[in-house]
Amino acid sequence: MATKNPRLLVTLEPALYAKVRSVSKTNGTTLSMAARDLIREACEDIEDLGLSLLADKRMKSVKGRRWLKHSDVWK
Repeated sequence: MATKNPRLLVTLEPALYAKVRSVSKTNGTTLSMAARDLIREACEDIEDLGLSLLADKRMKSVKGRRWLKHSDVWK
């Protein structure tokens, strides 16, 4: 079967497979779609964590400075 999207073969331990299968059944999707969605969510969580760490670093670097008000920024 030809597809435009790359494919990935993953081997899961039985307990993890059961969790993915449960998500699949709950959402009414295929195992592949459930795994894809779970991987996508995990990637977004990792990205959010990285951005949060960056924001914390920036907040620490501007201590003592005057902050702009929201209304001033969007004039």
